[in-house]
Amino acid sequence: MSPEDHTLILPPPILASASPRRRQWLEALQIPFEVWAPEVDESPLPDEDPAVMVERLARAKAEIVSVVNPGRWVIAADTTVAVDHHVLGKPVDEADAARMLGLLQGRRHEVHTGLCLRKDQEIHSLVDTAEVYLRPVSEARRRWYAGTGEPMDKAGAYAAQGIAALFIERIEGSFPTVMGFPVERFGELVARLGLLQSWLGMP
Repeated sequence: MSPEDHTLILPPPILASASPRRRQWLEALQIPFEVWAPEVDESPLPDEDPAVMVERLARAKAEIVSVVNPGRWVIAADTTVAVDHHVLGKPVDEADAARMLGLLQGRRHEVHTGLCLRKDQEIHSLVDTAEVYLRPVSEARRRWYAGTGEPMDKAGAYAAQGIAALFIERIEGSFPTVMGFPVERFGELVARLGLLQSWLGMP
């Protein structure tokens, strides 16, 4: 068996996430994968920069899964929304979701996604940032949107790939990063590491 043939039978990577958006991206790329969602405290550290936080959490998720899966590549990511350098995590209830959307409406905010690829002690991580501009959204519409349930498991309390797309004026940067998986940076990284040959049989 040639070295090229050997790369095709390596085990698939493990996605360290329960996010359906991240699963959808790997499925769209036709990369075979397994899912192992770790438990991680996603609270920011005191005065922690949002971009630093998402890279730290992506690395933490990758570490938890990697240590019990030696020899396997692990893909992990973490996303947060920040306005004026303050992190907006996932809302605790509908009122909190409406409140967050009120903070974001009519202005610019940042979406940071950290990405980590790890196999044993080999670790590669990065952060990609996009700027999102939301149109003004009335209080009644914010309450209505919170009641749809869509924002409840989303950082910043909105889904750019869902109903909230109607509220977005423009995005400067990667739309996949806003969704929670910086696919352009991911593609660059796995190509540089030679992983596409193993996962897809790509020349």
